[in-house]
Amino acid sequence: MASTTAVKNNMADHWASLGNTISAHTGDPGAAGTANEVVGGGYSRQPTTWGSASGGVISGSQVTFTVPGGTNVTHLGRWNGSTYLGSIDSPDASVSPAGEIKPTPSFTYSGD
Repeated sequence: MASTTAVKNNMADHWASLGNTISAHTGDPGAAGTANEVVGGGYSRQPTTWGSASGGVISGSQVTFTVPGGTNVTHLGRWNGSTYLGSIDSPDASVSPAGEIKPTPSFTYSGD
């Protein structure tokens, strides 16, 4: 039996409740989430505020990362304090010269 929209929304809302800190990576974050994390240029992990799910999709507020020039961000990570929860939508964003990237994290629950 397929999941109803209400179930998908509940699952997405629960997923968002588990963590709201986002990291930027230049490659796969790995199992611990610390591989390929951006360094330098004023970079730091950023908080997002999750909205309410609709149609099984939940989006966070846009986050701004200050990164060194020439940085190619391919992955975002999600954290609850110091606990890595996994990667989320990849922004595939490049910055040149030094500046900012501003991804908006999101998650789609598509389970049945």
